[in-house]
Amino acid sequence: MRQPDRELLRGAIDTHAHTSPALFPRLLDDADLARVALEYGMRGFVLKDHDMSTTGRAYYVKKMYPGVEPVSAIVLNRSVGGLDPHVAQAAVQYGARVVWMPSNHSKYHEEYFHMPDYPQLGRMKKQLPGPGVTVFDEQGKLKPEALTILDICKEEDVAVATGHLALDEIRALLDAAVERGIERFIVTHANWSLSKLDVSVQHELIRKGAWLEYVACTIASPIFHEQQPVELASWIDELGGERLLFGSDLGQYAGPPHPEGLRMTLATLLAEGVKYDELEKMTKRNPALVLGLEP
Repeated sequence: MRQPDRELLRGAIDTHAHTSPALFPRLLDDADLARVALEYGMRGFVLKDHDMSTTGRAYYVKKMYPGVEPVSAIVLNRSVGGLDPHVAQAAVQYGARVVWMPSNHSKYHEEYFHMPDYPQLGRMKKQLPGPGVTVFDEQGKLKPEALTILDICKEEDVAVATGHLALDEIRALLDAAVERGIERFIVTHANWSLSKLDVSVQHELIRKGAWLEYVACTIASPIFHEQQPVELASWIDELGGERLLFGSDLGQYAGPPHPEGLRMTLATLLAEGVKYDELEKMTKRNPALVLGLEP
């Protein structure tokens, strides 16, 4: 019997996968995810860690499981020095294909959740306090460091992702990226809590040249369950799949494994009437394009 949800995962790339080792409890480690992804026929995944570059980890996963494509990345949280161009450049030169702006250490994250760090299933060990990281200076303009990081991403032709920035930060960063000719600009989890965007705003950002990432955890995770599938389905129907990406943002200890969470969400979206072809763009073609992988 044909299973379109499983077919959508064959050759798919998860744009947002959390694994251990990490400073948060995680369901799978890097090698576990590679093994499970291969069982589902997936092409690969982007390894995301809030607190360290995943370049070395991706290298060894590839040696262990040559049939899968582990993509490395860095998140510019306080743990790696925040908006430090030297750190970003080193990660990219080691092979990172995504540079995320700050996530749980962002200034906006702290303001949104009224706490300076991640609220759900928090860190296992106490962290030193520090200021929330923002791309803006005191005059509300983009910091020179943020612009230098954009320059690095343009020069190395890697993706910039917005992390947990506020909408005004996203708009300013996107404008600066467009000025530089950056084509790999990802608005991170546009359907999740603090970064959930009105559809009119999503249209605006796409028109300017952004790619929008939707994530499965908002539907498939018992921790982050905060969106009804019918809403996400309506967004995809309205926007079409040309500039959309689909990642899991899974890895939380209480949730399903990343490929299964993706499958569950894809099956639900298909049941809501989303066209198979649009979901196929989001899971296969578009991630490969944005990450600079061979089609």
